[in-house]
Amino acid sequence: MKLTEYRAIREAGKELGSKIFKYAVDNNKHELISAAKLLGLWNGKMFIFDSENDSETLMDFMVFEKSTQKAPAFKRFYMSNPELNDLEQEHINGIFNNYSSLFEVKSTDPIEHTIILEDLLDANRKEFVLMDIGMSKTARPGFIFYTRLIPIRDINMTSGASFIFDEIYKDKLLSAISLAAFKKRRKLTPAEMFILIHEKNRQYGMETRTE
Repeated sequence: MKLTEYRAIREAGKELGSKIFKYAVDNNKHELISAAKLLGLWNGKMFIFDSENDSETLMDFMVFEKSTQKAPAFKRFYMSNPELNDLEQEHINGIFNNYSSLFEVKSTDPIEHTIILEDLLDANRKEFVLMDIGMSKTARPGFIFYTRLIPIRDINMTSGASFIFDEIYKDKLLSAISLAAFKKRRKLTPAEMFILIHEKNRQYGMETRTE
């Protein structure tokens, strides 16, 4: 994908995400507070953001995860028959095929703005190509990513919120996931996984910059 195409689609995705978030909040303001509580971003009176990434995390959780409603916000938004331009329609098609997991960075290409990610939670360790201008410059092989991939055309983009850890935390993160699943006697739901990794990110994660 050409860089100009990437920037145009990513900008359309940001605008679409804002529309979905506004739709969810306008239709149920309590959902926003409920989501913030689950993420530890509500103290009973107000939102508490420890970093500039927390608001983006809350928005991503609201848009994509089925936390307090029967369907995630992006599905409810789409069912309302919104008017979308061509790029927004292309992006929401990708959103319906979004995939989140814990990945390890295998290689980066800052010239092509791509990262090769290996899925640590997939038995076959499937690899994905992620296009991201900021992270392709700052990430290095071995870094651990928890992110949501949006497949569009021949690459994947992130949904916006990503949690990044130094490679020394790889085993610690995998053990935390295994322990949480063992306690629940089942595989974690995507929302539960997001909440768990968000908690670990607040403890020993790294600042992220997507672009």
